[in-house]
Amino acid sequence: MTEKITKLDELKKLADGSDHSGKSRFFFYEALIDTELYLLLEKEIESGIACPKLIETSEDKYALVFDTIARLVDFTENSSPYLALTGRMVLPMLKEQKLGLGLNLNLAVPSEILLSSRDIDWLQNIVEQAPERLHDKITAFSKPSIPFVVRDVLNKKLRYLSDFVGGAWTAEAIYLNGHKSQVIVFVDVNPMMHGAVAKAVNEALTFIPHADELTDVIFLKVDNPFLKKIKKVGTFINFEKVSKETINPSEMDEKLKKSLKPPRLR
Repeated sequence: MTEKITKLDELKKLADGSDHSGKSRFFFYEALIDTELYLLLEKEIESGIACPKLIETSEDKYALVFDTIARLVDFTENSSPYLALTGRMVLPMLKEQKLGLGLNLNLAVPSEILLSSRDIDWLQNIVEQAPERLHDKITAFSKPSIPFVVRDVLNKKLRYLSDFVGGAWTAEAIYLNGHKSQVIVFVDVNPMMHGAVAKAVNEALTFIPHADELTDVIFLKVDNPFLKKIKKVGTFINFEKVSKETINPSEMDEKLKKSLKPPRLR
């Protein structure tokens, strides 16, 4: 048995508790996507092709992953080939081959779990979601009603955007058709980065509890007349600064959104 408790262990234990709202399951899936996993291989990579080690049940085939190398070794009991990838990178590989995922199997750890190929499809579909482009005209802005917990998590989860945006505010937008929506307003973002920033916000919101309200993303130039009104009624998002060395550019291409009910953990 591997003694060290990992983040996935802790979150899986919470998910196995009495949380009927699904919040803790979302936290577990979020961590699974972000965690570096060690995919057990049948043999060493040849010609750029990785062949995962599989186990099979009457219902599915599963690739085997572990959240530490020590756990992989505990499972195999010898030196074995593996591929280190984040969960986000593993998902499309599994979906393409219609495989499920076995995490930390036979190690008597809290995070031990089998995710079926249908579970993988669900999770990858979330990752692949792209934000919808809106064309409705905004007529006014008012004070936002986004809960503090959501703003606080956004500050932390989107900290790597600090070098790409001139500023950001939350507010409530009132559209010409009378519809109201919570919005996040980004200032002075390079137009080439709009899609990536919007997708990053979608991803962050997907796994944040209390983020049930529809949230739109708006991009404005610093001289836009709306910005002055937004600053009066809106709330500034103070992204935590990180050094350029720790910013992962690939995060700008990550996609998530759709408040779907997560599959229960088995």
